Amino acid sequence: MVQEKMCDIIIPVYNAPDELQDCVTSLLEYTNLEKNRIIIINDKSPDPKINEYLNTIKDNNIIILQNPENLGFVGTVNIGMKYSENDVVLLNSDTVVTERWLEKMMDVAYSDQSIATVTPLTNNGSICSVPNFLEDNSIPEGYTINSFANFIERISLKLYPEIPTAVGFCMYIKNFVIKEVGLFDQETFGKGYAEENDFCCRVVEHGYRNVLDDHTFIYHKGSMSFQGNKLALLNKNLKTLNERYPYYDKTIHDFIVANPLQPIHANVRLRMPHYTYDYKTKGNILYVLHNFFDENYNQPIGGTEYHVKDIITELKDYYAFVLVTNGYEIVVKQYLDGEFIAKYHFPFRDPISIQHFHHQEYSEIVEQIMSTFNITLVHIHHLIRHSFDIPHVAAKNNIPVIFTLHDYYLFTPGINLLDDNNEYLYKKGNTEEEANEKINASLRKKYGFHTSFIDKWHEKVNELIEKVDCFVTPCHFTKELFELHYPSLQGKVQAIPHGVTIKKNSRGSEIIDVKTKTNETKNLNIGFLGGLAPNKGSNLIYELITKYPKSNINWYLIGGLGDQNLSLLNNKNVFKHGEYKRDELSGILENANLDLVCLLSPWPETFSYTLSEAWLHDIPVLVTPMGALKERVLEVQGGWIADSAEIQDIISKLDEVIDMDKSKIQEVKNNIKNYKFRTKNEMIIDYIELYSKYALNLKLTAYTKKLEGKEVLKSLSYYMPMDTSISSEQYNNQIYTLQEELQAMRNSVGWKVLDRMRLQNSWILNIGKNTIYMLLKLKRKFRPRH
Repeated sequence: MVQEKMCDIIIPVYNAPDELQDCVTSLLEYTNLEKNRIIIINDKSPDPKINEYLNTIKDNNIIILQNPENLGFVGTVNIGMKYSENDVVLLNSDTVVTERWLEKMMDVAYSDQSIATVTPLTNNGSICSVPNFLEDNSIPEGYTINSFANFIERISLKLYPEIPTAVGFCMYIKNFVIKEVGLFDQETFGKGYAEENDFCCRVVEHGYRNVLDDHTFIYHKGSMSFQGNKLALLNKNLKTLNERYPYYDKTIHDFIVANPLQPIHANVRLRMPHYTYDYKTKGNILYVLHNFFDENYNQPIGGTEYHVKDIITELKDYYAFVLVTNGYEIVVKQYLDGEFIAKYHFPFRDPISIQHFHHQEYSEIVEQIMSTFNITLVHIHHLIRHSFDIPHVAAKNNIPVIFTLHDYYLFTPGINLLDDNNEYLYKKGNTEEEANEKINASLRKKYGFHTSFIDKWHEKVNELIEKVDCFVTPCHFTKELFELHYPSLQGKVQAIPHGVTIKKNSRGSEIIDVKTKTNETKNLNIGFLGGLAPNKGSNLIYELITKYPKSNINWYLIGGLGDQNLSLLNNKNVFKHGEYKRDELSGILENANLDLVCLLSPWPETFSYTLSEAWLHDIPVLVTPMGALKERVLEVQGGWIADSAEIQDIISKLDEVIDMDKSKIQEVKNNIKNYKFRTKNEMIIDYIELYSKYALNLKLTAYTKKLEGKEVLKSLSYYMPMDTSISSEQYNNQIYTLQEELQAMRNSVGWKVLDRMRLQNSWILNIGKNTIYMLLKLKRKFRPRH
């Protein structure tokens, strides 16, 4: 900021007392009159209300001058400029100024010694108009004059571009320029129109510049239309102007055609619907995840992402920002009432690795995001690929942090408490030291670590715990396990079970008795749901299918197959559906007509959406005695629990279920049908209560780091379509569709095979290339000649 200079605000007045009063009121509120003065010049207004109002003004720093006769705009402002020995602002009486308006314009004026005049943005000011260029704009819906000015300042690109002429509604002029260039030409331009253009041409010919202050907005009520005598005078003066400056018309025409202000207009229009600071919401929540819930950014969408989607789509009157990283960039998506608004990309110079508990660049970007989007609460759902910085940055700025424990990432980077043999780390008989030894062995195998990395991991987790206000987990088992291993969590963890969508048609389907299907003429349909990989018990699934002695079973594998053994199964009684979208599962289950769903996780899951889906379709379950699976089955009495996660105990329990008395099976089904499952709305009520508890009485620290408007616009990497016939929303949709198609290609078996060959077996790829080359060479050699 430059050293403040004194400035005189010159307001020529002719009638319009209400507009004048609004203008002066805004000046009194937003102008420092200890360092600046207001000079009001009444140009012999015939309306008596003007002097009635002026007589009420008693401020010593407001000077009131009276013209003995009507001089018009040019003569009146010249009187003001002669009166002043300071820089001046020529201000129309039908304007309303906004917070820090003069300080900001002065900063721009003295940012470069070649600047002579400064004009702010306005709603109605020809080339200075926003959001639409050259238009008479109203204040956009949902904004006030002040909130729109605040928006303009916060999102400004701060380009301060040169413009061919200032615009007279509000025009800052340095005092030395007036002395050098002279006053407005009253003799030539009479009572007004084109006088400021003439002045600006003289400014340019003296080697100075006229610039636009694109971080200041002032409201201008006046109309840009001209009729009658005004139009005749305008045409006459423009003709005189172009005779004096033959280049003027071409300069203006070229400027309008090229529109170098287009980035400013695009930035305003693009960000206007996304702006959060004055929207009457209850807060702006930053959700931190490892993946998006509406695109496979890092991996296929899973339970954690679905849970966050459920919260965001049901949460009303909050802005939601979802922050995800792949280690090379931060991507933020913005939502309001569940509707997608915008997507921001922030690339790193240096990628994040698992060893980066602190990553300076990541930390700085996160802090800028929190500041720029006025984040009032952070809700962490996963930190895979993130550093541990977010809770520390939030605490530094007095922003409360909630952390939902969806799995065991804070125990181990492996997240699911399995060793390299897919055995539970804390199974009966294993000590903490033995579990840590297995974790270190796994990390050595995966990353080559020699030291006891897990010790450092736990140390950093304890530091992170100190910065988190509240932890949430979906089940009591997980809560107790975390409190056991991290004593500092005592009193900081609460259980909030996930809610589910209750479909009207899913609870009233006909109940098919398992017992009636055990005869020789009918087969039993048993399904496995979700991502069927080793960490979800795929080895147990394979053993159950291949070792189970009864032959009257149809096995249904519903979900992605992350296990080669399952992929290669080609038994006639094994049916594979493959990956599915969440909204497709209901139809799949109804078509499969399942009698039982087996969930054979070898580690203690924290919730299990697949368990909920089975029950919502009235299907009993057989589960391993682990975590939320056991806890929920005991609560609902909606299935059976194996004695252990060993295959013989699972087979034994399945035999027991199949041979069970008909009435007992019916009882289990009735338990499922009659159980009142927790809804998403009920879950949201709990979260709103939690958010309110921690976000109330929030006192934000004055941020030291904030994204500049240029950085935010750059982060909206798809912000401007080249084809102006389509909207930015349509353009973003096209980009999203192409991204989905590319991701689908990358997920294909063929792509993965080629990628693996490229990375690990380059010699195979080279042979393939050479073979293709030889074949093409032979083809050319023996090609028929015409």
